[in-house]
Amino acid sequence: MNIYHGSDVIVDKPKILKSNRLLDFGIGFYTTTNKEQAIRREG
Repeated sequence: MNIYHGSDVIVDKPKILKSNRLLDFGIGFYTTTNKEQAIRREG
């Protein structure tokens, strides 16, 4: 399975860190299986 994020940097081994924040979208980076969604530029 390929996953994508909105960057041109390859992340071979992402670190999984536990956050102390209780927000919907806390620290970290977000991924998608949809390549077009990852490269889409808003604005």
